[in-house]
Amino acid sequence: MYFRQMVEPPPALVKNGKALFGTFSGHVSRLDIRGLHSPFGGVPLPVFISNFRIKSSLLFTFNAGSYQGLISFFDNKIFGLVEIDLWNRETGRKYTYKNLMGPRHRFIPHNLEQGFCASFNSRRYVRISWDHKRDRISIIFNLKGSSVSPSLQAALTGHFSDPASGEVTHCVPIKSRRRCCASYLTTQKLRGTLTIGRTKKTAGQVINVENETSCFSIKRAYYGYRTQEQKIFASGDFNGKSVSFSLNNLLDSQSLQEAVNQNVLFVDGVCTTLPPVKMTQPFGLSKKWIIQDTENMVDLSFEPVSKISRELSLFAFKIVIQNLYGKFEGVLKTKDGEDIKLSGFCGVAREQLLRV
Repeated sequence: MYFRQMVEPPPALVKNGKALFGTFSGHVSRLDIRGLHSPFGGVPLPVFISNFRIKSSLLFTFNAGSYQGLISFFDNKIFGLVEIDLWNRETGRKYTYKNLMGPRHRFIPHNLEQGFCASFNSRRYVRISWDHKRDRISIIFNLKGSSVSPSLQAALTGHFSDPASGEVTHCVPIKSRRRCCASYLTTQKLRGTLTIGRTKKTAGQVINVENETSCFSIKRAYYGYRTQEQKIFASGDFNGKSVSFSLNNLLDSQSLQEAVNQNVLFVDGVCTTLPPVKMTQPFGLSKKWIIQDTENMVDLSFEPVSKISRELSLFAFKIVIQNLYGKFEGVLKTKDGEDIKLSGFCGVAREQLLRV
């Protein structure tokens, strides 16, 4: 059975101009990969220029009653993009909200001990904050409605000390060992409220969130001029267990993913490292996906229910994102050999094309 060692996190992910590849239990103090020597081959770019090629993203997926939510931030150094997607799991109806943010020193911070990521627009206020010393992660948003989407408000909190919570940090090669991608993932149980459709005249629908599962991740990478990737993430309670998993398929990467990748499974807060997977869509992106590995630890199918597409072009920059809400069927195996058999397990698949 596949095994990838998890070790204690180093003081920094880059040392003497080289990345420290590995899978680390818990979190590093700073998710910072600046300072690599010649990350783009033999091109002798100054460090400040190669640092400018680092792009960052933050994803937060959560459950709230009959709703599945996804908050995504993208940091392009020059501008930022935030999008909130919400799906009704009973009806399949979807709502989407977005905001383009102008120049700012940094949209997604390096500090994993304590920090926040926010959009301060009065119509699209979103704030995600974390503080390990105070043992707290907080999600607040206030989204004005439109003719096609209701207003949304939420105040949710989780705790890192929760028995069902887990954390893992990765630093993996991207394209070659000269470049790297660093990511942080944590699972939480959330408590709070989600309010849908509140106006000055009506109270709206108030959903009490109690011990609902979530996944929170930050990624920072030296992207090439064109990068295409697929990602799957899901969390929920199944057969009395808290289950979360994150699977990545970097389509343009030539790295040795067998030794180092970002695929993990959490069951009641216990992390299992998973092997590389192959995601195929034999009938197209919006039809059934097949997700499998060669170690018999991942054998899943994903049936999309609803898709939200987003395309943004600005000068030479282009990003195409497709978020698909759907349901998983199949089996995941833990490091102890236990089969986690899923049926109708809700989650999100994401395909992203980035040209910078």
